[in-house]
Amino acid sequence: MIRTKTGLGDEYLKQITGTVKPVYDEEKKQKVILDYKILNGEASGPQDFNILILVEYPNWAAFDNLRDKMDPIVEKVMGTEDQRRATAVKRLDIREILATKTMREITLK
Repeated sequence: MIRTKTGLGDEYLKQITGTVKPVYDEEKKQKVILDYKILNGEASGPQDFNILILVEYPNWAAFDNLRDKMDPIVEKVMGTEDQRRATAVKRLDIREILATKTMREITLK
């Protein structure tokens, strides 16, 4: 759940198009994740998010050793840890991560 600073939503989306999207595309290709969605909308108030990144994993077991599966993909797409840190610092100027949450889909019978 992300809140971009006023007037910088398009800049944030442009940045993640070149970094986050290719990572998720590769993770999907390698079946680490099933799918992802990036939702954009108006915040309902000053403490609300305007961008939601939703990532769908195949099951809870996918979280076991997830970092071991994701790190090589992230490094391949986004560069070394120092390069990724520099990108993250740059993003501090345009967005704030409000929260992360893990949920599961349920089917009512």
